Amino acid sequence: MVYAEAKRIMIAYENKQGSIQSLIAQSKSQHKNSLTCLIMKTMSYKKLLNKIIKKSKMLENEKFLGDKLAQLLVYDVLFGMGVRGKFKSAVKRNYQSLTDACEYYMKKYQVDNRDNLLKIFDEKQSFANNSSKKPKYVYINQLKLKKKEILNKLIDGSYQKVDYDKKDENYMKSSQKYKDLINSLKENEFIKDNHVKNLIIFKHDAKINKNYNLFIEGHLLQIDKSSCLVPLALNPEIDSHVIDGASAPGNKTILLSNILKNTGLIHAFDIDDVRVKTMQNNLKQHNVTNVRLKCMDFLQTEIHKYDRVSHIMLDVPCSGSGMTNRFKFGDTDLENIKDDKRLWKLEALQRRMLLHAMSFLNVTRIVYSTCSIHQEENENVVRYALKNCDDRFKLVNIFADKWNYGRGICLDEKDKNDNHLDYCIRTCFESNFTNGFFIACFELSQDIDQNSFSTMDKEQTIEDEINET
Repeated sequence: MVYAEAKRIMIAYENKQGSIQSLIAQSKSQHKNSLTCLIMKTMSYKKLLNKIIKKSKMLENEKFLGDKLAQLLVYDVLFGMGVRGKFKSAVKRNYQSLTDACEYYMKKYQVDNRDNLLKIFDEKQSFANNSSKKPKYVYINQLKLKKKEILNKLIDGSYQKVDYDKKDENYMKSSQKYKDLINSLKENEFIKDNHVKNLIIFKHDAKINKNYNLFIEGHLLQIDKSSCLVPLALNPEIDSHVIDGASAPGNKTILLSNILKNTGLIHAFDIDDVRVKTMQNNLKQHNVTNVRLKCMDFLQTEIHKYDRVSHIMLDVPCSGSGMTNRFKFGDTDLENIKDDKRLWKLEALQRRMLLHAMSFLNVTRIVYSTCSIHQEENENVVRYALKNCDDRFKLVNIFADKWNYGRGICLDEKDKNDNHLDYCIRTCFESNFTNGFFIACFELSQDIDQNSFSTMDKEQTIEDEINET
């Protein structure tokens, strides 16, 4: 039942058991699209819903529902697709008082229909946030058709490309002028991104969505710009063998396959079987044919079985503190609390994963990334890896001439002059119109004995530290 599962996820979210997205991904529901829409809408407008519920006295009449279930039902009956299933009778008993309450607030806020009432409350909520203004980034997947053909289909579908001077310094950087350009777009207009090839940008309220046929056919992929930078930083050559260490749901893997032009081989690992099944469908939809997907913990991989691997993409499990949509529902008191114990455990896991990646004998390039803003998961992990990799790897100054507004944080001269933490990049909404991401790229040092490094003892040390807490 969708309502019961939606209620469970909302409670789990309040109890800080995960983000909405991760909880939905872990759900065994076969109606995840409906589930996602219902939860997102209900939580976005819960202040209005609570007012309607209180004025209608619905919970006084139907005490068994509880606040979460009442919110879900009231959203669906007044603003959604209508209530179905076993709760229909409870809603029917209160339908008149609910509609009267809704009309009361329409008059109070001087709007003529329910949609406009939602808009008023969305604008008035104090937690109106970055995610509602973030552009829609869309990647052109060329594993089925050529870019020109896809753009022609897009233009034939009544969308228009807006040209601008990419050589203009104001557009080369994520400056206010560039943001103004994006915000000036009409709902059917798009521009090409100023950094990522094959990425196009629509305004945040553009009507294009995943139900559009070019998405369904796998020609377009909605993905945040910050996520695109991870496979771009890895940049493997054609025919390379690559490991994607934490791959589901597979969007970055699809970009990686585009870079490889479906050649070579990508060994993709994820520990969650539900996410792996989702990823299988995602890869098939986008015509990815060079991926060997396994439901397996990357830390359990035996390095001698992957002696042809030269590149590793490691987008590790993290707190997700950089995701703008984590602040979407007004529960910023839940989202902004920094859980030091959880961060410490995540940092320990991230250290293990990065050192394990560095132990593959023929790997020459590794990209480590998180969607976190916390130094514990970012610079701290990089600093630790550099200290414990026996000088096998060094940081690469990624996007050196193109990314001057968001670099790794250096705490002292050693960080800057020896570790070069400023070679890493950070993204955020304020500077880049994206989610908050951290990306570090490691490259094999010259004249290194390939057999001189073992992570076994170092991983055991980290494990001992975890057990002591």
